Amino acid sequence: MYYCYGIIRANSMEVELLKLGPEQEPPCLIVEGDLGMLCAKIEGDLMTTATRESMSRYTEVLCQVIKHTTVVPLRFGTLFDQEEEIHRVLKKEKKRYLRFLTNLDNKIEVELKVWWKKESFQETMLKNKRLGRRKKAIERGEGQGYDVVEFGKAIMEVADYERKEVEKIFIATLRPLADEWLVKDPMDEFQAFDGVFLVERQKEEDFDQAVGTLYEKYTATMIFKYTGPWAPHHFVEEK
Repeated sequence: MYYCYGIIRANSMEVELLKLGPEQEPPCLIVEGDLGMLCAKIEGDLMTTATRESMSRYTEVLCQVIKHTTVVPLRFGTLFDQEEEIHRVLKKEKKRYLRFLTNLDNKIEVELKVWWKKESFQETMLKNKRLGRRKKAIERGEGQGYDVVEFGKAIMEVADYERKEVEKIFIATLRPLADEWLVKDPMDEFQAFDGVFLVERQKEEDFDQAVGTLYEKYTATMIFKYTGPWAPHHFVEEK
């Protein structure tokens, strides 16, 4: 079987430049016209099972590839049984893949995740006067069981509103420096923002500085996690 990482332009890089671990099957490039499928020939489910090790290998290869050339990343676990299948897909979808590559040229993906610190989350939520009054009533023992449940639902409603306000501020700062962007759903109640951005390489430093400006402004109340560069997974619709 062939485990596939992504699609690049033929002759756009030397696969031998990729430095992999001693136990990792070295990638090969199957070329069809102007396109090449970067893949590894494997046996069994070594790379297809979603373990921390296999995901790390997949990410490692793509992170190295984007240092050398533009890639259309394929979803983790993409397999082909035979080399002929790869040739057939590359030939059939040539125009679409070349369009992807043109759109992604000299661009990287970065992600910014932000969480409220626990204390600041509580302070932010309780700035809402209605929530403040409910909390005091519950603390005085005036509320019934359902009041506590309703209070929890009200907190989530206020949190959603505050997330939208944070999103407006962050996007207003970062959008001018990105070609494309999307905001993901929060992973937990404390997450205030999770944005993914497609950034031109020549604007990467400016984008980093813009994130730094937001960090300096909100670091007292929020926790930042800024990662990348990554292959542009969120900006291709390719399985």
